Amino acid sequence: MNKTIIAVSGKSNHGKSETIKNVCRLILDLYPNAKPSISNINYNGDIFLTIIIGKIKIGFESQGDPNSRMIYDNTIEKLAIEECDIIICATRTNGMTVKKVDEVANKYDYHTLWISSFWSPSLNHTVLNRFGAENIINIIKGLITEQL
Repeated sequence: MNKTIIAVSGKSNHGKSETIKNVCRLILDLYPNAKPSISNINYNGDIFLTIIIGKIKIGFESQGDPNSRMIYDNTIEKLAIEECDIIICATRTNGMTVKKVDEVANKYDYHTLWISSFWSPSLNHTVLNRFGAENIINIIKGLITEQL
């Protein structure tokens, strides 16, 4: 399996964290035997955790703002050190969060998939975040079955 960072990038308040939290919920619903670890599941705020599905470990960091724990607590590097097969994290479109993802990917030999959150000034954000999460679930399934 290709170790992969799925970086959900976008501007502030454009649904990155909500999309990532939806991915986490969907995985726990789809795989009832999945085991959360490094537990900091707080669906009202940001999440930082890993989920193990069989032999696959998926890490989540929904806090991707500049000057956030992603930068100062080095959380995505912690997920790489935890040997996550897939890391899903939020980033801005440029700057220190993007540099952090690139740094971790290079240091720990991860492929990086950059995707944008779905955002619209007038459409239902809840629905768009769910659609974005469903797309990421399909990507994860492709990575697990080595179709990517």
